[in-house]
Amino acid sequence: MALEVELKLTLSPHHIESLKRQPLFRSQQIRELKTEQLGNTYYDTPDQLLTQHKVALRIRKKGEQLIQTLKSSGSSEAGLHSRNEWEWLLNSPELDFQLLASAEWPKALDSKTLQSNIAPIFTTNFQRTTWILDSLDSQGQVLKAEIALDQGTVTAAGKEDTICELEIELLEGNGSELVKFALKLAKHVPLYISDVSKAERGYRLLQPDNYEVHRTSAQLDADTSLEQAFIKLLKNELSLWPRYFEAWHFTNNWKFIPLALESLRNVSACYESFSSIIPAEPDGVIDKLLTKLIRQLRDIDAWRRTALLSGHKDNRWFKQQAEQAAARINVLLQTAEPGVLALLISEQLIEQTWRSRWNEHHKQLAKQTLFDK
Repeated sequence: MALEVELKLTLSPHHIESLKRQPLFRSQQIRELKTEQLGNTYYDTPDQLLTQHKVALRIRKKGEQLIQTLKSSGSSEAGLHSRNEWEWLLNSPELDFQLLASAEWPKALDSKTLQSNIAPIFTTNFQRTTWILDSLDSQGQVLKAEIALDQGTVTAAGKEDTICELEIELLEGNGSELVKFALKLAKHVPLYISDVSKAERGYRLLQPDNYEVHRTSAQLDADTSLEQAFIKLLKNELSLWPRYFEAWHFTNNWKFIPLALESLRNVSACYESFSSIIPAEPDGVIDKLLTKLIRQLRDIDAWRRTALLSGHKDNRWFKQQAEQAAARINVLLQTAEPGVLALLISEQLIEQTWRSRWNEHHKQLAKQTLFDK
């Protein structure tokens, strides 16, 4: 068993060559390891009990090797993902349930009857190019990470979805440095924080018309300090608006665009409401990027609001407006700024950089609980 800590990013296939040409990938601190083809078969019950318990079970074909992998539910903190992972080598391409007994298999799934219903449910097939980052971080400490670029498809029920991901997995050092590294790339190549796994891509292909992004809520209680409330609220929105954009790519359903806009406005509201304990960044970059993105989305979404006001959103003119707006969204999401904004907020949350600008008043106010009278 290993604890996997990684930063997952998505990008357009059109930007792959630009990514590989970045000076960082040609520097001495990064060396290319190999390119290999990986095929994976994912397993579940017909009623998808495994994914309901946030378990991913697969067999991967890697060259001549067969590897059985179990991934348990994990956590996502400001874009960094952590989850437990177990791997076993197999002699044949069938699941070995005895091996699963040594892992943290959910008790609700520990049933021979249930296990007999587990069968292949979808596949992924992609090319993986890997590099090793061996460097010193911003504090002069050792930083080692594996960088993997995955390009391919996930196939389920006769339908396909594109895989184009950049995963940066921590091998040694501070996880926050992965975000700093990604920021250096994202300023030149549009990269988006993503917590959509390959498994989720497969499951949503099974019922694409029912795909939703369920809004989560930050868990606040009587002991939550003002600073903690800010962090939890902002982390929650950071887990949402990139997902809404990704959902737009998958469905082309306009409903996800106003949801993304609302989430970004919530981010702005968090910074404004907690400004007495979260002093603004000196360079103001986050505020500028956030304000610009909100304004752009507001303007692009104007057709929908006007159509609703008119009561005739299905007429030809508004349909033309919708098509133009869709094209504008796709252009916007091919720019670097939305991805840079998410990574900057992630970096700020992980490092809590506002504390370096605190005075005694800030410190005392930040300790107060949200529900103090």
